[in-house]
Amino acid sequence: MAGAALCGGAAAGAPALPAFSHQRAHLFAICSGRLAALATHQSSTQQAAAPESRRLQAEFDMLLDAVMPDAMDQGVPDGQADRWRSQGWSEIAGHLANAYYSFDATVAEYARNATADRIAECRDLLLPPTP
Repeated sequence: MAGAALCGGAAAGAPALPAFSHQRAHLFAICSGRLAALATHQSSTQQAAAPESRRLQAEFDMLLDAVMPDAMDQGVPDGQADRWRSQGWSEIAGHLANAYYSFDATVAEYARNATADRIAECRDLLLPPTP
């Protein structure tokens, strides 16, 4: 794995990373869960984007592993990262369920947009890998 380059606000329009390790851990875990749910959905529907989503999930897992010792020093309890991951997973899984199974076109459209927005929030934190 090439590793992730973080977009820490230096580039125009890039999202700023939180200042504290516990906040970064929360963000990285949420994104890991979001991407895991997306990758699972993509795999189950034979979408070509599934490996890229898994790769991004692994990047967030690596970043989470890097900040968790400091986050725990800041009071994050053991097991909290798993709860945050589950939160991210549930968020995207719920949106995907509405997007694909809702009989209400407005609800389905909102869910598709919400999924795209949440995944974009995570993708925008990482710079593309260099060749």
